[in-house]
Amino acid sequence: MIKRLLVPLDGSELAEEALVIAGDLAESLDGVIVLARIVPPPVPGRFYAPNLLEQVREAQTREAEAYLASAAERLKADRLHVETRVEAGEVATTLVRLAEQERCQLIVMGSHGLGGLGWHVFGSVAQKVLHASRCPVLIVRPTPLEMEREEETEEREADAALLSELAGGETS
Repeated sequence: MIKRLLVPLDGSELAEEALVIAGDLAESLDGVIVLARIVPPPVPGRFYAPNLLEQVREAQTREAEAYLASAAERLKADRLHVETRVEAGEVATTLVRLAEQERCQLIVMGSHGLGGLGWHVFGSVAQKVLHASRCPVLIVRPTPLEMEREEETEEREADAALLSELAGGETS
């Protein structure tokens, strides 16, 4: 019987779509939802000043903990049993290991819907977890409208980050 459900979250609205289904399942099964956020390794080839890499990791971990705590509070308000886990590592591999460690019987996760060439170029965490996991994996697929909204949000965030980087790089 399914009593523990792992729900990985990356901060996107698409990933959070899995919370609706996981919440319904956990409620009907009187199960526990284990929310997970994986802090990925640093970007290869990027150089960091001494101690900056550790500061970045600590900031990412604090942000992940705060994000999961907020998501957990929303679920607890619906009288669901929730635990949170923040781990560091390659996302798909770490999720599979975490599911085994936590004795989860089901992984419920959103998919960003990369298809065709996108999957071959960028890979897919959902696809990797699906193939490597020993427990069943339920993939929550986005609607075309949700995908469009997510892409627009990502584009705005990328533009804002670029503008911020350019503004910070200017000298007076």
